[in-house]
Amino acid sequence: RQRFGTAVKVVSAPRPWHGVPVFQHGSMFACCFAAGGYRFMLSPDRIDDIALLEDLSMTAWPAPRRIIHRGWALYFAAGHTGRANSANAMVAMNAIDDASIDMVEAEYRRQGLPPQFRLTPLSPPDLRDRLAGRGYRIASESRVLFRSLDGVAAVAPDAAVRVQDRLDQAWMDAYRRMVPVPEAEMPALLSILNGIAVRPRFATLWQDGQPVAACLSVLDRGWAGFYKVACRPDRRGQGLPRRLMTDMLARAAGEGAVGAYLQVGADNAPALALYDRLGFRHLYDYAYAKLG
Repeated sequence: RQRFGTAVKVVSAPRPWHGVPVFQHGSMFACCFAAGGYRFMLSPDRIDDIALLEDLSMTAWPAPRRIIHRGWALYFAAGHTGRANSANAMVAMNAIDDASIDMVEAEYRRQGLPPQFRLTPLSPPDLRDRLAGRGYRIASESRVLFRSLDGVAAVAPDAAVRVQDRLDQAWMDAYRRMVPVPEAEMPALLSILNGIAVRPRFATLWQDGQPVAACLSVLDRGWAGFYKVACRPDRRGQGLPRRLMTDMLARAAGEGAVGAYLQVGADNAPALALYDRLGFRHLYDYAYAKLG
């Protein structure tokens, strides 16, 4: 099969997943199987697939300050979002020494932030227990979901959806009417949004002359990542985020994306139900271990 000028060929997978054919795209394996009319391309059993989405999400949500240390990325963004204010394994890690943990704690304290690790399948297997022994607690847990865009119909864009490739004050104001952002965190948030180096799409859905739902889609390496999905509180229950995301998924497919992904809080039942209806499936989980 041919996509974006790169050949994709059937090969023998090192670790077959339930006997399903596996396709190789460069060095990345993509597992495809039919389920519910969709084709899914990633497996939670392959660490390379998880590393791919970690790479995409870190690129899509760039912290304004960072330190790279022995395979770990320490991100700092004045406390706005856990991802941009935590230590993350950049590749699959088997171990981390005490000196490195000490260094992470010292750097976050120097930045005026609580030390925090983002625990993913790339993290050392014993890290959660070791951090618990140092007084860390699990602050929150999230799920990473994905879906293929194969089969997404090429339809005319929704006329009520406005999409722009640059952040402006109107989009930011619309989002903040849906999700309050403390003033102290605004410089960091603006730095993140303005610092996206790939292809952002800032979208709003309009009704009665007003924006009623919003989201950010980031296109990168054939994938569309979804962030900041929001709805005006007084318009909830009307299916507006679903309408907006349905349109944005079709637009992403039209721009060449073959898959979509997002992260959502593990306890956010309404959002999980929405994404399930949109065809997203679970790939892996992560958690924030915070000291103090």
